[in-house]
Amino acid sequence: MIPINPLLSIINQLLQHETPKIADYAQAVRNARQILHEAFQTGENVLTLLQQHADFIDALLQHLWSISNISAQRATLVAVGGYGRRELHPASDVDLMVLLNETPQAQCNERLAAFITLLWDIGLDVGHSVRTLDECLDAATNDLTIITNLIESRYLAGNENLYRALQDAISPEQMWDSRTFFMAKLEEQQKRHLRFGDSSHRVEPNLKEGRGGLRDIQTISWVTLREYGTFSLQELYAKRLLEYDEFETLRAGREFLWSIRFALHGLAKRKEDRLLFDYQRTLAHQFGYTDDTNNAAVEAFMQRYYRTITDLERLSEMLMGIFRENILIQTPPAPEMLGEWYQKHGDLISVNSPDVFVIYPTALLEIFLLLQMTPGVTGLTPHTIRLIRHNLHRIDAGFRQQIRHRQLFIQIVRQTKGITFVLRLMNRYGLLAAYIPAFANIVGRMQYDLFHMYTVDEHTLFVLRNLRRYSTSEGAQELPLCSEVFRTLRNPELLYLAGLFHDIAKGRNGDHSELGATDALNFCREHGLNLHDSALVSWLVRNHLLMSMTAQRKDISDPAVIHEFAELVTSQSRLDYLFLLTVADIRGTNHQLWNGWKQSLLHELYHATRTLLHNRSTISRESALLIEEKRQTALEQLMAEGFQDKACHHLWAQFGGDYHLQHSVESVVWHTRHILQQNRETPTLIQMRRTISGSSNVIFIYAHDQDDLFTRVVSSIEQLNLTIVQARLVSTTDGYDLYTLHILGSDNQLVDENEQGYIIDTLHNNLERAQAFRHIHRKPRILRNFSVPTRIVFSQQPEKGLTLLEINAGDMPGLLSRLGEAMDGLEIRVHNARINTLGEKAQDIFYVTTRNGEMITNAAQQATIRDSLEKALQAD
Repeated sequence: MIPINPLLSIINQLLQHETPKIADYAQAVRNARQILHEAFQTGENVLTLLQQHADFIDALLQHLWSISNISAQRATLVAVGGYGRRELHPASDVDLMVLLNETPQAQCNERLAAFITLLWDIGLDVGHSVRTLDECLDAATNDLTIITNLIESRYLAGNENLYRALQDAISPEQMWDSRTFFMAKLEEQQKRHLRFGDSSHRVEPNLKEGRGGLRDIQTISWVTLREYGTFSLQELYAKRLLEYDEFETLRAGREFLWSIRFALHGLAKRKEDRLLFDYQRTLAHQFGYTDDTNNAAVEAFMQRYYRTITDLERLSEMLMGIFRENILIQTPPAPEMLGEWYQKHGDLISVNSPDVFVIYPTALLEIFLLLQMTPGVTGLTPHTIRLIRHNLHRIDAGFRQQIRHRQLFIQIVRQTKGITFVLRLMNRYGLLAAYIPAFANIVGRMQYDLFHMYTVDEHTLFVLRNLRRYSTSEGAQELPLCSEVFRTLRNPELLYLAGLFHDIAKGRNGDHSELGATDALNFCREHGLNLHDSALVSWLVRNHLLMSMTAQRKDISDPAVIHEFAELVTSQSRLDYLFLLTVADIRGTNHQLWNGWKQSLLHELYHATRTLLHNRSTISRESALLIEEKRQTALEQLMAEGFQDKACHHLWAQFGGDYHLQHSVESVVWHTRHILQQNRETPTLIQMRRTISGSSNVIFIYAHDQDDLFTRVVSSIEQLNLTIVQARLVSTTDGYDLYTLHILGSDNQLVDENEQGYIIDTLHNNLERAQAFRHIHRKPRILRNFSVPTRIVFSQQPEKGLTLLEINAGDMPGLLSRLGEAMDGLEIRVHNARINTLGEKAQDIFYVTTRNGEMITNAAQQATIRDSLEKALQAD
């Protein structure tokens, strides 16, 4: 432990110099920060350090003000913001206000400018304003931010009477009475929550602005100061607004967030409020989490963080509700009785006695069903929220086994409205974790990757929200097919239960899908569902990744793939439920993952499987019928445009049998039209358009076969900052290659049509130059924090004469061109490709042969290829 306020000794040593220089002051600031960080590392209380830092800056500024020749009668130096609260983190801004008794003259302005410049020169990040008293009052009258800064300000130096005059003039009796102030702060908080949305439960959360963050605690403190005249949170306990355990939770939670922010400033060497991946592992170690097995340390540390802000969010909601009752509601309306145990107070529901949950524990579930069924209510009263938390221990094994309680839970899930709203409240107040013990394990659990954007419990609630949205008019506009399928479901609650349980086993040893399926089956049977319905929920949980993996990682134009998927799905009912769960799951995992392309893949797989389940055709028969159907449809359209059937058949014969299976009729017509119109002397044909569904842009390239064509194409696409989501490659019998690339632009959006000419020109230039172009990319900041092992697997498709080369690796700039160059050197020909990136992981599948068209089956040859590709992916 460090002695009391050792930083002030730095000031004393500094003042022993007869005339300290700027460098001396700057060194003093650096020394103070170093002592602060060392004390933090040894376990000194963070509040003590924040206050010692503020006191050090106070002494430094008071000294510099005294030698600045600014009139002590005309000006006052005031600390505002976090500095005003004596909560000064190592890299936080030193927020100052210079208060003047009159408009400053030129000389005063010069001296003030010199003073502020000096502060910057010695290493302080200063935020400042200069106002006369009248200007200050005018601004404070109309600006919530300014009045907030002023009520938490501190006098530092200069004319103290001027500062006192300011304090008198901004008292609640003069402006911003506590009622007006609270209403404005409540609105400000609601807008901030909307603006930052779900950021507090994202994998890179903002610990200041999100729900349950430091700004929520500051809002409580500001309201307390305006209403009760004190900034101390302990006053809330003294005035019985908080019980002691709640006060301790609030105090400890704030101290934990302060500690993280203090450590963040040290790691970032600047002000930083985001828990970025760059810092999470180091922070986990600093806070005592050292087991790095499978990211256990960082995930455990972050789970503590998420659970802390969940507790703080609940306390903030409860306190703001108490303030609302005490400050806003002067004469509360008479409560309306709702049955024997409950009352309606305006738009809130409460129990009618503090003993309700003791006498009638069933109310712990029943009150949430009542929330769903009572029109016009928005939540529970603060007192009721507190009672729920105090009585959670009553939800034990005996409680869960009672038939009435099991019926209540199923009733909640069966309601036509309010399911997401109520389950979110049940999670926030601890009900879900208490009633479903397995759910407790996923509360606040994060996965250290870029694929899962939210904590597991928050993701689960988003999935449930997405499932519910299918039944709304908004959902019907967003996802018409999902809405249509949803309306055919026999029991929608089975879908909700599958959504609730699909990730419930995350973080346990073993396959979370298998473990979750067992949990779901047991839960459903215990809650009175028949064997068939219980088995369906369990099957959905076990297979909730099946449809997305099939659509994104397999060639769904291949009837064999559809047949295999249909065999696993078995029935139309299962397909419907799985399709809806899959879409909701992807959209609830990471909003950046969902796009028109993935939607089109899932739609195509759904429709193809539904047709197969209906017809029950064999694969070979269906393949032949499908090819013939596509050929005839394309031929009709092309002949209507004036093309000869003989020319079309001659061209298609050079493409091979799989061409019509792999490509849509739309693409076949597009290819054929332009190739038959092409001047054979033109070396390369490149066309670009959007798909009819608007799911992606498509580029097709028809060029003379050359050994490095694949590398040239993918490096050009990378140079243009485009993303390949699917690549289909056809080698013709007359020495040409046909590439059909589905692409998306930045942020998985469609490319603007105005950019198409530039893209085509760039591709032409790069494909026709003497040497292949290679674009050098910098690795993005966020990818540097992940080390994904490379895994390369070979498998064979002898019926097609192809080798499947599956590459799982960390995503990186230039990934495809690196692989392309390596395969060029190994004399490997790429015939088809499935490109898929999940967060920081690339999962790409290439259908390849040797340059001579032979499958790659030799183990030694495979080992050589594996070594070369791994080496290419290590290069940076």
